[in-house]
Amino acid sequence: MIRLSYFLLIFLVLSCTDEPNETNFNVSIQNSTENLLEIRAYLETENVFTVALNPGDNGPSCNYIDENFRGIFLNNCGIDSLVMKFNNDKGYISTDTNSGNFNFSKMRNPLLANGGFQNKRNIYEFLITQEDFENAFELPE
Repeated sequence: MIRLSYFLLIFLVLSCTDEPNETNFNVSIQNSTENLLEIRAYLETENVFTVALNPGDNGPSCNYIDENFRGIFLNNCGIDSLVMKFNNDKGYISTDTNSGNFNFSKMRNPLLANGGFQNKRNIYEFLITQEDFENAFELPE
């Protein structure tokens, strides 16, 4: 009987799990160019929102709680693609699968956790730079 009690005690101790260590993440896009930037967000081809960022502006913002940083992620922010277009009609198209011919260079993608975010006191910013403006693609209509 004592062995059974020890067995049950060990079983209970080993079967306990820790609560996940969740963090509040704030994610946004920073327009660090000298040009107006329009951001259109989509979910399965439907426009979820459109926002214009003046030079130096930061937005749109998405907040979520998770164990890990996931970028501007479908499950947390409700979008699966972004069209970022400058006032010269050039820009970028980013998808949650990192597919297509209009993505940022250097493995950057705001929809992916390892997509090039800067962490500023638990506020994750995806920086759109003047170099991004200069290297932007002619976007399809």
